[in-house]
Amino acid sequence: MDTVPISSSVRNAFNEEGYVVLPGVLEAVTVEALSDAADHVFAQVVGTTLAEQMAHPRLTWWRLPDGQAYVFKVKPVADLAPAFGDVARGQALPAIASALLGAEVELMEDKVTYKEALDTDVPWAALPVLGEEVRKHSDATYFAARGFSRVLTVAVCLDDCPAEAGALRVWPGTHRRPVEYVPTADQGLVVPDESAPDDEAVTLAAEAGTVLAWDAALVHASDANLTGKPRRLLVLGYTAVGH
Repeated sequence: MDTVPISSSVRNAFNEEGYVVLPGVLEAVTVEALSDAADHVFAQVVGTTLAEQMAHPRLTWWRLPDGQAYVFKVKPVADLAPAFGDVARGQALPAIASALLGAEVELMEDKVTYKEALDTDVPWAALPVLGEEVRKHSDATYFAARGFSRVLTVAVCLDDCPAEAGALRVWPGTHRRPVEYVPTADQGLVVPDESAPDDEAVTLAAEAGTVLAWDAALVHASDANLTGKPRRLLVLGYTAVGH
């Protein structure tokens, strides 16, 4: 049975640092089902995009400097594969979110981040040219604009995620203080280096099946995936009921 390893020390660490790393929450069979679901959704959404030469409305992608099309995420996904909905609205992950937020929670967002370049050429697609890295940011202002006062992000590692695969980087404690934001043309509001120095970051390298949870106000980022292997995350957003 999938477990919920939440204790007072874990809650205290989350409140202080803004994130927790929870290995062994989901059984291997559950992670395998989620991995298969991610493959199914990728084939469905990207396949439709390539076949119709029109970007699927759930797809976020861009072009890398070398010209390759790059799939960053598909959102939402819970209605596309039963495994996603079962886990997102099941017992373990909502219980973790509830324990960390101190309130009954509801699911308000679901997506899979793929970070995968396509082998297929798409000369018809008018895409911005960006790198693989996700720059320093927090999601709190984005969620606040949608009417959510506080959101907990819960990510399930569907693959092993060492540092060289573009593992999540976080800046502990930044959820508890104001940070500066700078607007960009293609990546929204980003946090400048002086508000989140690189030497203060923690890299959350993790094995497949690990659950990462962080306050949406926490500054975070990720680098390029240099392994040549998948680095997929099922990313869920939870907020207190009534938020």
